[in-house]
Amino acid sequence: MTDRLVVQINRTGVHSLDVPETFETDDSFLVVLRNHGESTHAHLHLGDQLSTVGRIDATNHYLDGGTTRHVSVDIDAEPGTRHRGRLKVVVGHGAETRFVSVVIDAADNTVRVDPDLSTPSRSQPDTVFGGLDPLAVGAVASATLCLLLLAAALVASAANVVFAVFAVLAGLLAAGLFAIR
Repeated sequence: MTDRLVVQINRTGVHSLDVPETFETDDSFLVVLRNHGESTHAHLHLGDQLSTVGRIDATNHYLDGGTTRHVSVDIDAEPGTRHRGRLKVVVGHGAETRFVSVVIDAADNTVRVDPDLSTPSRSQPDTVFGGLDPLAVGAVASATLCLLLLAAALVASAANVVFAVFAVLAGLLAAGLFAIR
């Protein structure tokens, strides 16, 4: 509640009353009663149109000299609606009366969500292979495994250095294929 309607009482003389002609807000607000002079009574009244959406807990207020009082005007209006009405301010038991035209543009505090946010994304899910085709990776892995088994069989059946070198090269080839992303 940040909006304030300031009412100056007894500033220019006994029972003088200075109020703005109009006041606009979007929600509940405070009426700030500032008494610059002798002790007095102030009366606040919401007009018929304004009282349909607004409420004041206490309408009569006694103010000692040189004091300020804050009076809450609670607004309960449908979001996005506009209301007009008058606030009556009276001091000195009717010695002075002023009316303030109040306009309430009820804030629309709803959050609008784009319906597209509820639609799942059509993009392909990421894979552990950095976007490579899983079938191609499987084929390369199978071929590499076959080469390793063949190399192991050759090393086991012949104690030839050429076959051992072939097995090591096949292993390096397999590791290189998996390292490519």
